Amino acid sequence: MTTATAVTAVAGAPARARDRWDRLGRPARVLAWLFAATVLVKVVVYVGVAGGGLVGDEAYYFDSGRALSNAVRDLVWLRSPDPGEMDRIVVGSGWFMPGMSVVLTPLYLVFPGAPLEVARGYLALLTTLLLLVTALRVRRTLGAVPAGAVLVYPGLVPTYAAFGAAGWGDSAAGLVAVLMVCQAIDMVRAVREHGSISWRAGVTLGVYAIVAVYFRSSVSLLVVGVLGVTFVVSMVLAARAERGRVVLSYVAAGVAFLAILAPWSIGASAALDARVVTTVSVPTVRANTFGDRDLVCFGECDPGSSIWFSPLRYSREQARAAGLSEVDIASEMSAYARRDVTSTSYARDVGINAGRYFYNPARFATLLRWHDAPYSIVPLAEVGTAGLFYPASLLMLVVLGAVTRRSFDLQLSLVLVKVAIITLMVQPFVHIAGPRYWTTLAPLLGLGAALLWAVRRERIDDAPRAGGAVARLLYVAQVGLGLFALAVVVGVGLLAL
Repeated sequence: MTTATAVTAVAGAPARARDRWDRLGRPARVLAWLFAATVLVKVVVYVGVAGGGLVGDEAYYFDSGRALSNAVRDLVWLRSPDPGEMDRIVVGSGWFMPGMSVVLTPLYLVFPGAPLEVARGYLALLTTLLLLVTALRVRRTLGAVPAGAVLVYPGLVPTYAAFGAAGWGDSAAGLVAVLMVCQAIDMVRAVREHGSISWRAGVTLGVYAIVAVYFRSSVSLLVVGVLGVTFVVSMVLAARAERGRVVLSYVAAGVAFLAILAPWSIGASAALDARVVTTVSVPTVRANTFGDRDLVCFGECDPGSSIWFSPLRYSREQARAAGLSEVDIASEMSAYARRDVTSTSYARDVGINAGRYFYNPARFATLLRWHDAPYSIVPLAEVGTAGLFYPASLLMLVVLGAVTRRSFDLQLSLVLVKVAIITLMVQPFVHIAGPRYWTTLAPLLGLGAALLWAVRRERIDDAPRAGGAVARLLYVAQVGLGLFALAVVVGVGLLAL
């Protein structure tokens, strides 16, 4: 290429870029601008929180990421990894799935001494890419409006951007859950249009499901709900001769799920001398949430530590003395602390947890504030988060009550989003809730808002009703899920009185 040709090519680049931009079409251009806005929010928030100290569970994920990088480095150099480090740091108490630790491993493998600012920048970049991938997949499966809705909520929420730069896996779990829902919808469509599903599609579904669980074990119930609904619908849609292939695809999903779960489950079970599937924190969580905290350690725990680590230390000491598993001891401690729980006390605790869930949604970003930052992130986080979070929370109630009998795709999508909302809102019923858990639900609420818009458009356009047994099944499911949610809320309220 001559110099003149090169100059001409460079000079013509802006024109070619404009032509490509114009050919994208208006919906794609809007999505591009929305994604650019999410990147801007992420950059502004990152500058304000980059040097903020580790908060809560982040310490585990960062330490575990370093330990995993050490193990990989040992394997590369044909050395045996230190099993003590893996048991002590990666498995630890068995309370956390190591999804974010795995994500951090490549960083510490290349840059062992990476400062916190670099680690937060790395996580911010990866979660931004994950949001982009999710939006593109939503666009392919459901259209441009749902993709834009996900970019707006939670993409433009400042506190959500702060979570993207943090070591907690809650926000990543929600995005992968959306990918799983899209894959499930595509699989049902394949059955409806072609009569069967490939086993490869099932493997993809299983991979999405287990990755979401690795990021946050609390999405396990969502995984069961989504797979259960789509399996039933697929079996009803499929011809009798093709049902074997449908079953095979879901078996493939289960095999992929279990194969990726196995390394963690086997390693954690061996380290803790107990059966571990995902995590073992449930007994201590239930004791602290619904029991008498003065009785968690068969009496008062060590007052010099937190409500989490004092029981953990006590269970380990008792396990060593009795020659038992600390997991078994923790279960006995939990049962003892909850011996006086009644339906009324439980309902009141659930109500308190629900209040914590929705109160101060920007709290995490304020904890991450960096005193050396050029500006305070707190005003932006509080105003920007509340302005999007509370309207979306109200829309959640509308989504749960929404019903359509028209488009098959819209019926299926609405059922799956309702299942996702209900299963994720189990949190206040089993765990001390707080303003970090909404980040997992947020992208699904973005989808829900877009579905409400689609339901409205179908009614305005007077679209014909979908017919057939499956459409009737989905209609019943929509109504049933809405009534179930209402019954739970009313029941808890009456019991708490």
